[in-house]
Amino acid sequence: MKEHIFLPKPIFPRHSCFPDFIGGYSDFPEHDVNREYATTENNLDRYYNLHIVLGGKGYLHTDSMTYELTEGQGFLYGPGLRQTYHADSRDPWNIRWVHFFGVRLEELLDGKGLDEPWLFQLSDPTPAESLIEKLLQLGRGYEVDDEYAAAATLYELLTRIQATAAQLNVSVNQAADKIRAAANYIRAHCSDPFTLEQAAAIAGFSPHYFSRRFNKTFGKSFSDFLMESRILQAKRLLASTSLSIKLIALETGFSQTSYFSKCFKSLEGMTPLQFREMHKT
Repeated sequence: MKEHIFLPKPIFPRHSCFPDFIGGYSDFPEHDVNREYATTENNLDRYYNLHIVLGGKGYLHTDSMTYELTEGQGFLYGPGLRQTYHADSRDPWNIRWVHFFGVRLEELLDGKGLDEPWLFQLSDPTPAESLIEKLLQLGRGYEVDDEYAAAATLYELLTRIQATAAQLNVSVNQAADKIRAAANYIRAHCSDPFTLEQAAAIAGFSPHYFSRRFNKTFGKSFSDFLMESRILQAKRLLASTSLSIKLIALETGFSQTSYFSKCFKSLEGMTPLQFREMHKT
């Protein structure tokens, strides 16, 4: 069996998730995929790619590992990742897939698949198999009014997998590394005008996902971290230079001296002038 079904773009543009390309192979040992980073094939520079194994076996390769996947297991690639997987030549997997897109998928999927493929084991594969079969049935006879059923079925599939699946591969936690790298950049450039969207772009994440992961990593919001960075720089200037309060405010990213003084007192419990007096040599 070899089946490829492409769905039209939905009329409603803001589904949480929506299938773009669904299909499956069985008894097809030639199934062999090797996609480079940021491939535009099937829009996979922007879409997710989910596979579920119904039988047989196959293999997924990362830079450092090869994983054997069998019945009840599967994998999820996020947008732009290198994708390398293939069926076993003697016992080729019976596999189903769905490529999908949506709104705020980083949140829905809790970041899975963004930095590396997520490999999982389903505790009970039957419900997921039924849902992906329902998607295939919708695709085979797709009509305009099937849009909402397709979106709802995919949503149920994704949430059910998340609720019942155990991760097979150990995360290298590259997301945390990217968040810390962005934080270091923010510290070094905190006097510049800086938005959450700009910080998220440095890490390569959506603003919503970046904000949530940043808070989890540092225990404070992006805006609080930026403010702290500016006040730290202001404290250095107050203690080591004779620059005026107005100039220090401008040098540390504040357009108004009064707002700078208010923020400084809120964080340090004293005014900038009081801080300077305290640190006079």
